[in-house]
Amino acid sequence: MSAIAETAAPASRPLRDGLLQTDPPRLLGSACRACSTRLFPARDFCPACGSDDIEGGVPLAADGTLYSFTVVRQAPPGRETPYSLAYIDLADGVRVMAQVAGDPDTLHIGMPVRLDIRPVARRDGCDLIGYVFVPTPHSEAA
Repeated sequence: MSAIAETAAPASRPLRDGLLQTDPPRLLGSACRACSTRLFPARDFCPACGSDDIEGGVPLAADGTLYSFTVVRQAPPGRETPYSLAYIDLADGVRVMAQVAGDPDTLHIGMPVRLDIRPVARRDGCDLIGYVFVPTPHSEAA
């Protein structure tokens, strides 16, 4: 009779493989080797030039600026409202869509924000880690 090794479930894992890294917190995108375009989420081809010479798993900037946002006040059951959904322009030129944590009434276009990695759900005894952006401390005075 052979012994079966029991493996413990990880305490946390990303919501989707290849989406982010936790130390240091970064979103993982792709970069086109032909034209240097960076993308998020990562892709197999470059929409800017059509090349398939793509490098995956590229860490993106953690700091950005609020480009545009909307406040969601009605959501499916179980989802707390209000919350903000925004386009963020990262410092390295990538635009991402993400939730912005905090009071929606304090947000404004051009506000500096920073990436934050945090649990967003729990499944099979494991925290699923996702990403949000939070206003940076000096942005509240603007």
